Amino acid sequence: MKRVLVTALSLTLSLPACGGAVVPSAPLYGGDVEALRAAGAKVDPGYTAYVSGSTVDVQTTPLGGVLLAGGGTDSDAAMRWLLAQGGTRGTLKYGDVVVLRTSGTNGYNKYLVNFGANSVTSIVISSVAGANSDYVRNAIAKAEVVFLAGGNQSTYVKLWTGTALQTAVNARAAAGYPIGGTSAGLAVLGPYVYAALNTSSVSSTVMANPYDASVTLTRALFAVPVLSNLITDSHFVVRDRMGRLATFLARLQQDGTATAPRGLGVDERSAIGVSAAGIGTVFGTGNGAYLLSVTSAATRVCSSGVPLTYTPVTTVRVPVGQSANLASWSVSGATPYTLSVSAGVLTSSKTTIY
Repeated sequence: MKRVLVTALSLTLSLPACGGAVVPSAPLYGGDVEALRAAGAKVDPGYTAYVSGSTVDVQTTPLGGVLLAGGGTDSDAAMRWLLAQGGTRGTLKYGDVVVLRTSGTNGYNKYLVNFGANSVTSIVISSVAGANSDYVRNAIAKAEVVFLAGGNQSTYVKLWTGTALQTAVNARAAAGYPIGGTSAGLAVLGPYVYAALNTSSVSSTVMANPYDASVTLTRALFAVPVLSNLITDSHFVVRDRMGRLATFLARLQQDGTATAPRGLGVDERSAIGVSAAGIGTVFGTGNGAYLLSVTSAATRVCSSGVPLTYTPVTTVRVPVGQSANLASWSVSGATPYTLSVSAGVLTSSKTTIY
């Protein structure tokens, strides 16, 4: 594993005690940074990159799509699927992967290289300047697969919105290259995003007050072609998030953001790989995925300080090994059931919520 701190941008600088040059406070690039380092300045580029695998860039023909993973232990089958969606260069040989995160280090590097990735570059972004760096933009522009690691989605929203990183990822997705994310990475892939800017939302709390301060919803960070009109959630069954996802749908309607939004919850140790045609296959060992939908005519009492009333919320579970059509929002052979929130209490038309 090679740790890289090149190209650069934001700067935390330490000057010589006397006789040192005045250092500008604006971002610096290329040779300017090297000159500062030569003068004894300490430069923080706003990111740290960890590179594993080949240094020779390869190109493949991508299949596109998106991988939505619910957090916890990664599914090997799901990650292999994502690599394959980036295109192959031979049997079990794939393209270059960029992993984006704001915490952690290089946990995916050896894992994905062992699966056949040509190279894996994990980039830990620590500032907006880092997200605007030439290094980050160029790494993404050459990637056959982009993957968003878990962590804290509020930092993704704060540090990546309006940056070169955002533009570069969207350009790769538009060009037909796949994107994936787990946990916090999953949370920012839909067109509606639960940003978690304050404390994390808890189902019982937000159903008691749908305008609780924890409910922070924002517009899309990324434009993923096969995802439309939906909000995603992770760690779904394990952390009992059905109530909060229903509340998010109610808020999207109440706030005039969406007329009939959809919700996609993915449990821990589960992932759904969605092809460019919108066909999703569920991988892993968890409880799978849950598709929620509402109509514009749903009964709704959604206001600050008042327990939520919201019905009907049509729900379908997609177990591991089965498929769903996200384009038509349907699951062949599955029987939908109905969820209802009445005065802050969630009930189901079957014996369990999940």
